[in-house]
Amino acid sequence: MEQTIEPETILAIDEVCRASFPRPQHGDLLRRLGIALPGHRFEMRARRNGWFRPGGLITPTGEPITDDIQSWAEAAWKLADEDAGRLLAACHGEPAEADLRSEIGLPDRHEAPIVTRYSGVTHYFVSRYAEAPEAFIQLEVEELREVTSHRLGDGGAIDSVEDLVAPPIDDAEGRPVGTPIYRLRSIHDISRLIARVAVQGGSAPSSALRFFGDWRRSRAATVAVSAHWLLNISAWTDGYGVERIGIKPISSRAFAPTPVPPGASGVDLANELIRYDRQAGYPMAWFFDMVAGRGVPDTIARAVFEQWQAGYRYLPERDASCVADYCRRPYRC
Repeated sequence: MEQTIEPETILAIDEVCRASFPRPQHGDLLRRLGIALPGHRFEMRARRNGWFRPGGLITPTGEPITDDIQSWAEAAWKLADEDAGRLLAACHGEPAEADLRSEIGLPDRHEAPIVTRYSGVTHYFVSRYAEAPEAFIQLEVEELREVTSHRLGDGGAIDSVEDLVAPPIDDAEGRPVGTPIYRLRSIHDISRLIARVAVQGGSAPSSALRFFGDWRRSRAATVAVSAHWLLNISAWTDGYGVERIGIKPISSRAFAPTPVPPGASGVDLANELIRYDRQAGYPMAWFFDMVAGRGVPDTIARAVFEQWQAGYRYLPERDASCVADYCRRPYRC
């Protein structure tokens, strides 16, 4: 991934995350961020929870065996010569496989150890540092809680490493292991990222560049992009071996405004657009929800454009210009 923050800054933020104690309002984390980056004031913008990640392995009494169950399982699978029967026997403490049990690092007891996993929440923070819509830092921090999952080898018959560590189908979140922790997921200077996307080329302009360009020239420019949108950032290597970056705007809004009724026109349509924007919290919200695929059909833009051409001028010129350009050359983020 393209580095848009200096390595020493990334290291400092990583240390801040590891040193901070998770709190409901993230007070400790925000305080430490303010010390590490005195020129920035981070604000909580959104959260995404309900995801899990493989954890480690502990004894039934809670002593750690490994904090990386996947690497451990791959090594154990090889030491057992990929013999699932032997490995399960060792995990369950059968005397015939006592040597293998010792080789794979399990304690000299008969109980099967417990596989853990991380229950995760991703928190999104932003810090705006200039007037340009893309001039903000986006910080993603994971809050992880290790929980018990299942006894090693209790998932049934195994044919692979994945089968060994996979939880039973009816597995539910177990008891916590230790206390929650923060870990840095990513941090980006969006202005630098947009500049990188602008020079990477392609057969058509990036939809994200058009999104920011329309924001800059419309009435939406009176508010910060980061007050209402976050960016999903991806990276891949093209067929020529060149790393490329993709940006997709993701609304940080937790609710959806009431949809604009289909078929509305004239004064009714003008009032509906005003109402939609007020509910969303900023001008031209209906337009940006439309290009981001958030439930506003492009028939709305076409109706606005047609009525503008017919003389119904209920949008300022700069907003109407964005709508007209969209209708001539539509795009989606």
